[in-house]
Amino acid sequence: MKSRRLDRPFLRAIVGVAIMLIPCMILTSCVEEQQLEELVQETNQEETMQEPAEPEEPAVALPGLPEDVAGYERWLKLNAEPIPPVEGFDPHNGDKNVYVNQTRDTIAPDGEQQFPYPDGSVVVKEAYRPNKDYVGLIAIMRKIAGSDPDHNDWEFIEYTRNDPDADFKVIASGRICWGCHARVEDIDYVFTELE
Repeated sequence: MKSRRLDRPFLRAIVGVAIMLIPCMILTSCVEEQQLEELVQETNQEETMQEPAEPEEPAVALPGLPEDVAGYERWLKLNAEPIPPVEGFDPHNGDKNVYVNQTRDTIAPDGEQQFPYPDGSVVVKEAYRPNKDYVGLIAIMRKIAGSDPDHNDWEFIEYTRNDPDADFKVIASGRICWGCHARVEDIDYVFTELE
């Protein structure tokens, strides 16, 4: 019996210590949480204090080209590598790149290109003429609903220039263009498929 009486004061001491420790533990966790919040705020402030990214310059069309193709170089590029000149007859002679104003998800929703292109599509082919370091040819296809049902509603036009400072001038359009492109009617008149 005597040991039970000794236990009670001992238990009271433990309860007293626990009562004192619990508020300390709560205070400590609150301080840690507050320190963590302060650290997050400091990090966010540092991120916002960094220099903002340079805004992208507005696209400007090459001289002589229509404004709707301004910045075509930022569009989805269909070819992975420049397309070399074709031996023999190559109406777009030179190293070529082909761009479209659509997203990969739009024209290849399952990873494989779908045809036809949607209305409003604009395809731009640029060509660097042999031994030249500037774009000397621009061929444009615009898909405009109802414009030419016999050719999947594509309008064709081609521009060239012979000097990097010269304006582009129209050299071909319509029948001259679609007559050649009719060979790839099954892939909606566009020779270059998405790679």
